[in-house]
Amino acid sequence: MVDRPAGRPGSVAVLMGGTSTEREISLLSGVRVVDALQRRGYSAAAHLYEGNLPEMVASVSGADMVFLALHGGDGENGIVQLALEKGGLTFTGSGSSASSKAMDKHGSKLLMRQLEITTPEWALLSLSETGGPLYAGDSPALTQLQQRHGLPMVIKPNSEGSTVGVTIAKSPLEVDMGLNLAREFDSQVMAEVYIPGRELTVTVLDGRPLPVVEIVPGHDYYDYESKYGDNMSDYFVPADLSLTLAAGIQDAAARLHDALGCRHYSRTDFRLSADDQYFCLELNTLPGLTEHSLTPMAAAAVNIRFDQLIETVTLMGWRDGDPR
Repeated sequence: MVDRPAGRPGSVAVLMGGTSTEREISLLSGVRVVDALQRRGYSAAAHLYEGNLPEMVASVSGADMVFLALHGGDGENGIVQLALEKGGLTFTGSGSSASSKAMDKHGSKLLMRQLEITTPEWALLSLSETGGPLYAGDSPALTQLQQRHGLPMVIKPNSEGSTVGVTIAKSPLEVDMGLNLAREFDSQVMAEVYIPGRELTVTVLDGRPLPVVEIVPGHDYYDYESKYGDNMSDYFVPADLSLTLAAGIQDAAARLHDALGCRHYSRTDFRLSADDQYFCLELNTLPGLTEHSLTPMAAAAVNIRFDQLIETVTLMGWRDGDPR
C-alpha cells in the first residue's frame, strides 16, 4: 500500500467513456471512481473521452492527476497514454509502451513463452491472408492447430477486451463464423486451443499479487453478459487451491506484469485444467472497477475497501509521475 504523502494531487480528472466496445463499462467504472475519490476528500471530476486526443488532453490538463477509467480500444492500447505522456500529464496505470504490448495478445503470448509461463497454443490470422471472408482452411497455421488439438477452439480479436467478439467454436462451421465475427473488431484474429476447466484471475497491485479469484460463469464461459449481468456468475475469493498452486499462479501474474513493464495494477486471466495445470491467457492493464469487477473483489479479500483501493492507485500515479 502507498502511504499518503504530504503533498497529494489537489485535483483528479477521471477519464472515462471512449470509443471501444467497453465504453459502457468504462462509464460505470468512472462514476464509481469519482464517487470514491470525493469520499476520500479529493477534488475529482468526470471527463469524457470521445476519441479526440487533442480535445482530451486540453480537457484534463488543468488537473494534477488523471485517473484512467477507460477500458479497451484507445484507452488501453497505449494511444491515450502516449497523448498524456506527450502532454506531460501524470496518470494512473501503465504507460504507453506497456499498454500497447499487453493489448497485443499474440505478442503477450510470445513473451509468456520466453518467461516459461504456460499458455494455450494459438495461431494468428490477419487480413493480409485473404481479403474476403475468413475460412479456417485459408490459414495453414490454423489448419495445423486444429489437426493437432481438434475442437473446441477459442476464436477472438487479437486486441480487444471483455470477451468482445469471442466464440467458443465447437464445429468447423462455428470456427469460420467465429473468425468473421472477431474480424469485425480487429484486423488480426487469434485462434486458441480451448482449455476446459476453471476460470481464475490474479490482480497485481503495486507489484504484489492479490488472492486468486475463481469465477464460475452463468454461461459456458465468462462472456460479456456473465461478467456484467446481475447474479450471472459466482465468485470465490480466495479460490479453493493448494497454497503451492495459488503461489505459482500469483507468481506467473507478477512476472508477466513486470516483464511487460506494467505499473500500478493489472489483472491476468488463467484457465486451470482438471490436472491442475494453469494456462495464462492475457493481461489487462486497466481492470474494471464496477460493482461486478474482479480487482475490487480481490482487494477486499485482503481488507482493502474500494475507496482505499482507488486512493491507493491514485497515489501510485502521483508518486511515479510521468512513466516515460
